Amino acid sequence: MKKLKEKVVMKNALARAQQTLKLTEKRIIATAMAKIDSTASKLDYKNETARTIKINASDYQKTAKLKNQIDAYRDMMTAAKELINKQLTIKQNTITSTETIKINWIEATRYEAGSGEIEIRFTQSIMPYLVAIKDRFTEYQLKEMAGIKSIYTWRLIEFLTSWSTEKTGQRTIPINEFSEMMNTPTSYKTADVTQKIIGPTITELKKRGWEIKYKTEKTGRKITHITFSWRKP
Repeated sequence: MKKLKEKVVMKNALARAQQTLKLTEKRIIATAMAKIDSTASKLDYKNETARTIKINASDYQKTAKLKNQIDAYRDMMTAAKELINKQLTIKQNTITSTETIKINWIEATRYEAGSGEIEIRFTQSIMPYLVAIKDRFTEYQLKEMAGIKSIYTWRLIEFLTSWSTEKTGQRTIPINEFSEMMNTPTSYKTADVTQKIIGPTITELKKRGWEIKYKTEKTGRKITHITFSWRKP
């Protein structure tokens, strides 16, 4: 069984991609990623066995900060049923246009009632974003995410970390790109994004020791960009 490490490492493109994961699913994916050797060759993870990761309820329990493993395994089994259908979307600029890449996170799950663990097998398409990483990568300690209550908070940490390897940073992003990356409901207007997503997310980060603020920028009367400034604990 691959042991749980402290670090989650991925290419920046993955950290900035549109992900459709719920918080429980994100915890499972991140816990599995922490068992991947990001410096390994792509060939090392070409076969199905290498891409199959076992996750114990105790592993998940630490990240979710749950009181007991029974609740942890219940959450894991529920999430595993949905993970098989989850995709991520990466957009890359080409010379003439924007290329859109859709990738499934995993290709198989396995769980048995009462076993206390699940298995997930990453797709071969996702592995280039997780291994053979030498530059342009996002890295954080899995324990940094312990007890996070919102998927939006987790995703904002990943996004900001992808732009700065230091404890401090500043980044401006078009509001439409931010909404896509955070996978906000399509019905949300700009005011909803700032009030229902950014506001609560920043509140949670401040409770976790972050110094963070944001400001919006307008083009004419319309808010078009948002700038984050932060200092990690």
